[in-house]
Amino acid sequence: MNILTVTGTFHPEAGGPATYLYHLLPELVVRGHQVAVITYGDVEKEYEYPYQVIRISRRQSIPLRLAKFTWEVLRQGRGGDLLFVNDYGLPAAVANLVLRKPVVMKAVGDFAWEYAIRHRLIPADENIDDFQQMRHGFTVVLLRRLQRWYVNRARAVIVPSHYFRRIIANWGVPEKKLRVIYNAVDLAAYQDLPSRGEIRARLGLSGRVVLTAARLAPWKGVDRLIAALPAWREAVPEANLVVVGDGPERASLERLARETGVAGAVRFVGQVPHERMPLYLRAAEVFVLYSGYEGLPHVVLEAMAAGIPVVVSHKGGLPEVVEDGVTGLLVKWGDETALTEAVRRVLGDAALARRLGEAGRARVERDFGWARLVERTTALLAEVVAGLG
Repeated sequence: MNILTVTGTFHPEAGGPATYLYHLLPELVVRGHQVAVITYGDVEKEYEYPYQVIRISRRQSIPLRLAKFTWEVLRQGRGGDLLFVNDYGLPAAVANLVLRKPVVMKAVGDFAWEYAIRHRLIPADENIDDFQQMRHGFTVVLLRRLQRWYVNRARAVIVPSHYFRRIIANWGVPEKKLRVIYNAVDLAAYQDLPSRGEIRARLGLSGRVVLTAARLAPWKGVDRLIAALPAWREAVPEANLVVVGDGPERASLERLARETGVAGAVRFVGQVPHERMPLYLRAAEVFVLYSGYEGLPHVVLEAMAAGIPVVVSHKGGLPEVVEDGVTGLLVKWGDETALTEAVRRVLGDAALARRLGEAGRARVERDFGWARLVERTTALLAEVVAGLG
């Protein structure tokens, strides 16, 4: 197959979608498929990939770069067998009005909801589940209709969890188009790492490290972790919070840390190259993701692969990965008391931490390896090209 991959973000940028494609596309090439990528991004020097990557600069106005992006999809897609769209469906759908190629889309989020929060069209604390049911103004209604249109243009839609499958089905996308293919993790990246002490010395970390990694957006709940830190430190005075990731909320989160009196115990690392994430994860004693929404985050799978205990919110697709008390601890969203107690339990009980970490790694090894994801994805792409999907 000749596969044109369309994505808003790509390596070396951080985040689940970029990680997913960075690992998946070389596997497609090994299997004899031709691959090209169209994405946004600006790099000083292009990386070497076994396929072509075309980047549209973000240093242009939104209308101009959107037009250039759509034109490149139109130009590059003429000779392709398939458009493989990674959660950035509008330009591909517009170009495909002319191309008329089969489309497989991976959908991992609700663009209309995220856009509405970023641009303050809805309250910052309106969660994704409530958003699906509530009435909104004209702009939000238009965004939702536009999203429903371009997702429905795909012949098959890959979703990372059964939870998100239900959300997209409620958009009016036929159930027969929706395929749950869980995200996966590269277990080899967690083999033969230095000791925790060596890694911490290299990274300049000290104390009892509680790690979170997320885009710093309102729904990620990093503010709640900072607010809970004083209570953690009452029980474990050397507890420190390390925040990996960047985003629009960083300045307000740094201000919150100062106002809460824990600025010296919170370290904002910023974006970290994906190949360095195993070091940060192995350096931690517990990984926490207290997010108000997650489809099925790569970073939780990576933390489990690193063998460290995870504490996550009981939201989205997370309960499909983390079994409470077995492979991690699930905490009700909005219950900061339960969040505090869960982290304190893990930091204070070495046997519990070890048991959760070992069980989490075993779960990832059993159910979330790359071989399974690649085989299921490749089979679906071939099925769609053959006209069976």
